[in-house]
Amino acid sequence: MRYAAWLIAILAMLLYATGQKNNQQENWKCPEVRNVSCACDLPHTLRCTGGKSTFETVAKALRSLSGTTSVSLLDCTVQNVAALPARMLEGVSLHGLVVSSGEIKSVSESAFIGLASPLQALGLPNNQLERVPSAALAILNGLERLDLSHNRLHTIHNNSFKGSPNLTFLDLSNNSIHYISQDAFVNLPFLKVLRLQNNMLSSASTSHLQGLRSLLELDLSSNLLVGQLGPNTLPRLPHLQILSLAHNQLSSVRRGSFAGLEAIISLSLNHNQIDVLEDHGFRAATTLTQLDLANNRIVAVSSASLSHLSKLKTLDLSHNFLRSLTSDLIAPLKSIQDLKLDDNDISIIADGALNSATYITALSLSDNPLNCDCSLLYFASWLSNHSSVYTASDTAVCATPPTLENGLLKDLPISKLVCGGEDNVPPPEGPLAMLQSYSSMKISLRSYQFDGSRISLGWLVTAPVVSYYCKALILYEHVDNHEVLLDSKPVRCNSSQLPDAKSLTLSLVASDLQPTHFYRYCLVLVDSFTEDSDEAAMVVGCSENISLISKTNQVQHTTNFLPNTNIHNITTSFISPSSLFAAVHVILQSSHSDPACTITLSVYSLTKPLAQHRLNCTTPWTTVTELPIEKSYQVCASIGNKFPKDDEETMICTTVDSPKTDWFVSLFNAKSYAFLFSATFTAILFLCMLLVYRTACKTCKKPNNGNILQTHQCFLPVPPIENGSQRPSRSSRTDRRVYSH
Repeated sequence: MRYAAWLIAILAMLLYATGQKNNQQENWKCPEVRNVSCACDLPHTLRCTGGKSTFETVAKALRSLSGTTSVSLLDCTVQNVAALPARMLEGVSLHGLVVSSGEIKSVSESAFIGLASPLQALGLPNNQLERVPSAALAILNGLERLDLSHNRLHTIHNNSFKGSPNLTFLDLSNNSIHYISQDAFVNLPFLKVLRLQNNMLSSASTSHLQGLRSLLELDLSSNLLVGQLGPNTLPRLPHLQILSLAHNQLSSVRRGSFAGLEAIISLSLNHNQIDVLEDHGFRAATTLTQLDLANNRIVAVSSASLSHLSKLKTLDLSHNFLRSLTSDLIAPLKSIQDLKLDDNDISIIADGALNSATYITALSLSDNPLNCDCSLLYFASWLSNHSSVYTASDTAVCATPPTLENGLLKDLPISKLVCGGEDNVPPPEGPLAMLQSYSSMKISLRSYQFDGSRISLGWLVTAPVVSYYCKALILYEHVDNHEVLLDSKPVRCNSSQLPDAKSLTLSLVASDLQPTHFYRYCLVLVDSFTEDSDEAAMVVGCSENISLISKTNQVQHTTNFLPNTNIHNITTSFISPSSLFAAVHVILQSSHSDPACTITLSVYSLTKPLAQHRLNCTTPWTTVTELPIEKSYQVCASIGNKFPKDDEETMICTTVDSPKTDWFVSLFNAKSYAFLFSATFTAILFLCMLLVYRTACKTCKKPNNGNILQTHQCFLPVPPIENGSQRPSRSSRTDRRVYSH
């Protein structure tokens, strides 16, 4: 397909509407051009492909055409042509011309001299022009449309279009333009469409697009616009209606960004890095009817962000990070008809959120983690009363609770949209409690670590027969007395491949989580010992709500320590058979703790102390190393400097089984591993040497038929015996062998 096919089609329609008679169009025939490959796919349009002589041959043929074979639009693709020659189409009457070769680097100043009629449209796409051919264009006083896309232009100067004052359409896309002089377009008072996508323009250059007082459409997508979209990004363009700033690196929309764009009706800001819509940022864009903000980083939209867009009909916020749909977003949009919210993090539709959307005809919510509990009763009722809204019912899919996962909200009875009690039971365990009745397996979180970037979760799995494989790790955030589903990550593991099936450690990246926010972690396993379906054998275990605080970020304060501080519990996990991680959970009467507050932690085996550690109340965790292999350990902690056994009033203890209790495992203790390896290697080496020795001996001593010794690598041949009736004595045979050896 030719790069300028769209230009030919538009020009053809324009010409039909401005002067061609119907009977001439019906009787028009495609002209014959010899020695050049030509074809017609539209009336009065000729496409030709050839070499250096194409222009001379085509010009000769076109000069002799009559009315029924006249050509208004000529599209030439030539090969091995690096420059357009002078008077290339002299005497030819054309309204539109397109020339491309992929090799044209220059255009003669007199290339278009001699045309029999004024040229209205010129296309030079898909070439290698490094500058605008200003001198050649100055001859075309009637030129209205110019296409210089897909070239190598890098700079637009003040005189680039000085001789083309009647241009209404200019395509400079897909070049390498990085600089536009301040008055580059002041000589184009009638320009209505300017395309500058896929260049290297920064905000410093886009601010020079001044003087375009008639401009209706501007495309600046896929450039190098970085940072804030502010009042100085664009000049005043009072008649501009369509603006595209997509595929850039804009980070926010500031107040006053659209000052001077009072007529704008369509704005594309998709595929940027926008995370902030400043309050009243669209104050000057009250005429907007279409706004595309898809594929950005928007987390929330305040009530004042879109407060001036009362005429907006289409809003695309898909592929962002919105967590809820509230009336703050919808209420200002009095005329909204089409709302796209696909692929966000929306789990809640607030009550009354869509009450003001009286004209809405399309609402899309696909790929959102909707929490189908009592908080969605309003939205379920709204859907049932707005069944004519396009795609809304088919895109509202439940993500939680797991029993309703992937179910359409419109198909659920109201009785299914229920919330749990106030007993802090995690959301998955309410609906999934019946699943645990099929299995005796229990899951509990026994250790938690956050180092600032990753979270490590140590799970304890108990059952008469521990046999399972992992299903998923589900993450919830506690927000405004609700638990919002953030993510459900598939997990791959098998108990048969773990050193200790009762102890399972998982980790996840915390880059998307917010410090100090509360999160709940739920692990889903499938009991492979239960002879039922995967769903029936599914087991769920959840943590409490845990605040995301890194031990490296915790700050010690100097408030007074309260004597009634106590220990809530102790969690432990084995890092190796001889290393134990222990964390003490402390309950303080204040939000801060005294730096002098200490905890004494001890590890025992059969009442025999194995290790003692002093911990600060602000960092109450440690790793105990070099433990002897025992069947079980007792970990105790108490407030203060006394050892737990001496302070039973504040003492709390927990018993933990060793990950391996077989005597064989002790062989792999760090102290005996080297000895075991050395002994094994020595034994194997000794056996190999013994085998070689025995083989050599058997070979050397093996007799042959006839009682004649075989020649062997160990001995030289025995000399022949002069007297065949006598054999050498034992002593003489021995002497020869020793000598020969």
